[in-house]
Parts: sequence; C-alpha cells; structure tokens
Amino acid sequence: MSGGNKVDGSVPILPEEIITEILTRLPVKSLLRFKLVSKDWYSLITNPEFIASHLHKYSTQKSSILLRGFRWPEHSSTLSFLHRKDTTTFHSLHIPQSLMYNHTFMRNYFLNPQISPNLSFILIGSSGGLLCIKLCDYHGIDYVLWNPATRKFKYVKHPQQDFQLLMDGFGHNGKMNDYMLVKIGRLFHSPNFDAVDDDQLYEKEERDFVLRALVYSWRTDSWRLVYDCRILADDFCSRGQAVSLKGEFYWHLDGLRDIILAFDTAKYVFRWINFPPWNQSTLVEVRLVSGGIKDSLACCVFPYDGSTSITMDIWVVDESGSGVGNEESWTKFLSIPFLGTLHQVFTWGDKVIVNGKRDGHILIYDPISHEIIYDFLNPYFSSYHLDGYVESLVSVDGPNNLEAEHARV
Repeated sequence: MSGGNKVDGSVPILPEEIITEILTRLPVKSLLRFKLVSKDWYSLITNPEFIASHLHKYSTQKSSILLRGFRWPEHSSTLSFLHRKDTTTFHSLHIPQSLMYNHTFMRNYFLNPQISPNLSFILIGSSGGLLCIKLCDYHGIDYVLWNPATRKFKYVKHPQQDFQLLMDGFGHNGKMNDYMLVKIGRLFHSPNFDAVDDDQLYEKEERDFVLRALVYSWRTDSWRLVYDCRILADDFCSRGQAVSLKGEFYWHLDGLRDIILAFDTAKYVFRWINFPPWNQSTLVEVRLVSGGIKDSLACCVFPYDGSTSITMDIWVVDESGSGVGNEESWTKFLSIPFLGTLHQVFTWGDKVIVNGKRDGHILIYDPISHEIIYDFLNPYFSSYHLDGYVESLVSVDGPNNLEAEHARV
C-alpha cells in the first residue's frame, strides 16, 4: 500500500507499516473483529511475525497479574486478574464449562453416577498468553492449553508412556520459539535403559525408579521421553510450582536438604543447583522467585520463627562465571522488609510481589526506589497463587495450525 493512494480520490490510505504499528497496539478482541475487514488485514493479523510483535508490545506495556484463588469452605477455585493500572480490583476470568468438563470426564461420570463430580483444576503456568491448566478427577489428569483472549483451548494428547507424576511445569523456550509442558516423574519400564519401544516400556516385571522427563512441544504437538540415569529419584517433595526461565525449568525439592532440580529443554538434561549459603544455626525458609530476576534464577531466604519474619533476602544466580549452580555463584540482590508468613515471591515487570501464606497479605515492592508501593490484604480467598499474564493471539494449536484456528473464530 502506498501513502499517496486515495480511495474515491478523497480518503488517503495509510502506509502499510503505519497500519501494522497501529494494529499491534490494539487488544485481541478488536483484532479478532478486524480480521473480517479485508483479506489483507486477515493475512496481516494471522501472520506469525505480527503475532510476535503484538505479544512483545503487550508484554512490556499491558501485562497483568493472574491470580488463582481458593475459597474455603466452598472448596472452589477461581481465576482473577489484577491489572497494572488498578491493583485494588479483582476482575474475574470466566472459565468455559466445556473446558472443565470434557467428553472423557462426562462419559466416566455417566457410566458411574454414584461417584459425584469432583473435578479440580490447577494453573501450572502462564506464558505468551497461553495458560496451561491441569484438570484432575478420579480417573486421571488432563492438561489443557487455553488462550482466554481468543477463547480457544486444546486438550493436550496423552503420552504413551506409563508415568508416575512427581512434578510438572509450563513455559516458553525463546531460542526454539516453542511452548513446552514438562512432566517429571518415575517411569515404569524394563531394565534396558536404552529401550525406546513402547511395548518394552510397559514391561513391568522389574521396575526402575529413575527420574525421567516427558516433554510436550506446542510446535510439533508431540511428546518426547528423556532418559537421564544419572539422577536417582530419592525421597523428596516438590515445594511450590516450577519456575521457567529461558527454556530451563527449576523445581525446589525438599528432602534431606533443600535443593533445586533444573531441566534444560534445549539440551534435554537434568542438573542440580545448590541454594545460596545461610547461617545453619538460624531457622530459615527458602523459595524460588517466580519469574526470576532479570531473566536469571533467583530465590529468597528469610529467617523464620514459626510465625513472623522481619526481612527477606533476594539472591540471584550470577551466570557470567563458570561456577553456575555452586553456592559461590549466588549474589545477594536486595532485602525486602516483610512481616508475616511467606507463600510466594513473584516478579512483575520491574516490581517484586510478596504473596503471604495464611493472612492474604500481598506486598508490591519497588527494588529501584526501595519502597513498598502497595501493601494490602486480600479478603476474597483463603489461599492463592500468582502468575503473569498478557493477552495475545498465540494459537493453542501451534504455529502449523495457526490459520485454521483463526478461521474458526
């Protein structure tokens, strides 16, 4: 399109680059309507480069806090937003009933109506406008990719392997431009570690409990089984949800000692990372920082007397050295005044949010000015978990099925 062209000799046509720039600043709801304006606009709005540009602008300017809350004694979970410009009002996010009650769940219920419906959901991750929801009922677990902005969702197909789930996570690998769901667990398989045939994997005469990873790729719509026999699955429990940074997933494991399990989705390898050192005579709690600090792994360490704490220290991994993962590779980043019990530390843009465990306490801290810019109690939920969210046009069906999804809108 040329800037000198006119329609009917009177209405000037904007240059294509200006139209593109304007459209990348509009909300998804408007863009879904504007696809119907013309074939050119449809092609533009469904173009992967346009979708990436739109996501980048919204990520830096209009991101929100996604809150999964649990209400007691109703035993109900809800999703809500806190927008950047209004951190005092919770905006409820409607979850489609068709997402919650898929055909498998309803079929099982009707086959056995004596069992009352007891379907729960867990938000295991949010990235690029896609939410990964874990649905659990009496019969098993389903994972769903959901884009609330486009109102599209997709049930992730089940892997073929027999898997005892220990922990999971969802995030984006920027180098591969792929959204990945990672499941970590104990795989029941034959003693032959190199077996890749499904029939061999189901031989259960001799079961070996070695940590395995099942990795789902949004780009290829397929699962990959990762073997790593170097790490045995000792007794441990996972504390909190996975943290995903630059294609690597991190879990805080609590066993004989606190340690971090890392999994690299580019190299498909596990590794251990030690927490920073602290005074062993002082009782402390440690948490991974959701979202990291400046795209680096971070954690918080704070003294704990069973009910209150005065300050918490935020530590960041120094990735410039050769000793990443050693105690010496951690650098203290800042200290935050906090009185209460801790559930989660979460970064939102350049702000740090502290999520209280039992008192509904939310604190927003500015590490630049070293000021608490917001401090309030949340009266709506008994407990909750925070994550980031930005609306986008990213397809739940992956890049290869992008046009087919948008054609159904």
